[in-house]
Amino acid sequence: MSQIPRDATLDWLACLIAHRSVSSLSNMTLIDDVAAHFHTLGLDVRRTTNDEGTKANLFATLPGRAGAYENGLVLSGHTDVVPVEGQDWASDPFTMSIRNGRVHGRGACDMKGFLGVMLGLSQELGEHPPLHPVHFALSFDEELGCLGAPLMIRDIVAKGYRPRACIVGEPTEMGPVIAHKASRVFECHVRGKACHSSRPQDGVNAITYASRIVAFLHTLGDRIRLEEGEDPAFDPPYGTLVVGTIRGGVATNSVPEACTLTFTFRTLPPTNAARIEDIIRTYITNDILPDMQQEDPTADVTLHRRASVPAMQADHCEAVTSMIALLDKTQESCVSYGTEAGLFQEASIPTLVCGPGSILQAHRADEYVTLDQLAQCEAWLRKVIARDK
Repeated sequence: MSQIPRDATLDWLACLIAHRSVSSLSNMTLIDDVAAHFHTLGLDVRRTTNDEGTKANLFATLPGRAGAYENGLVLSGHTDVVPVEGQDWASDPFTMSIRNGRVHGRGACDMKGFLGVMLGLSQELGEHPPLHPVHFALSFDEELGCLGAPLMIRDIVAKGYRPRACIVGEPTEMGPVIAHKASRVFECHVRGKACHSSRPQDGVNAITYASRIVAFLHTLGDRIRLEEGEDPAFDPPYGTLVVGTIRGGVATNSVPEACTLTFTFRTLPPTNAARIEDIIRTYITNDILPDMQQEDPTADVTLHRRASVPAMQADHCEAVTSMIALLDKTQESCVSYGTEAGLFQEASIPTLVCGPGSILQAHRADEYVTLDQLAQCEAWLRKVIARDK
């Protein structure tokens, strides 16, 4: 039988969806609204920002009954969403719409639904504090490669809060995700020398050398798959390397001076992602650059790592297994996409990924989360928090 979430959850979800917190824009108005709410509850509120001061994480703590900040539970979610351009929505993506038991809106599934649940619960928790503290963590730029969360987590560690557990509320259909792959995202700039195509010997063809890098990456992807082996818990059960974009050249009759490509690799949790990156950099340094600079010493290749998301390792400690035991769906799973969970784990905080909505609905037109899943999430978080009483 379907359940209905509390009005407080839906009110917060409507507010969050109305904030156009696309990753390319500031999230400050959303953070301001949430911070104001937490201040009315008397919570300790901390912010960490990007270098420009245009985006912020928010970390708010409801102390335990004895006033303690340590040994608490972190409820974590990201505030940024992906763009809507080019998508055909049946309703305004930044106005919450409820149709046939589904809450539609950009971010409803990924992952403002979970944020709405945890903010909706904050009022009653403020009125009836639990035994141990509850921390509310909202990050920026998760969709760009988990860029904001590391700043917040470093602050948590520096303050000595030592949370006993963390829930990252990504959309898992309220099933427990205990592991995910690591990922690194790169942008590679190849700079050659332009000239007329009738005299290619006078230039350095950036696209030609970029194509050699692409071919190497394709071979490396196959090598990763063979060397890693397979883990059937993941889909696909092996590491991957994908070239996502490539652009270069200005005209057919010109030798191109510049070419840029982007690529991502994802590896199974045991794999050393840094070693894969070293293999790529070594190939560029030892094989590509000498050939280019033999043609012209000013030719160059730069490889910029845009994002690095650590793997989430399966952790069956008591803090995690006790939360899983309170779910209606207890079948554990592993996923190939990345989350902020690996970052919390690196800070020695036991972490579980679990939240309302399906990843299949994320980033799509008419994105939605069901009312039933929101209600399930409410009930589960209450159980997790009440377990300490």
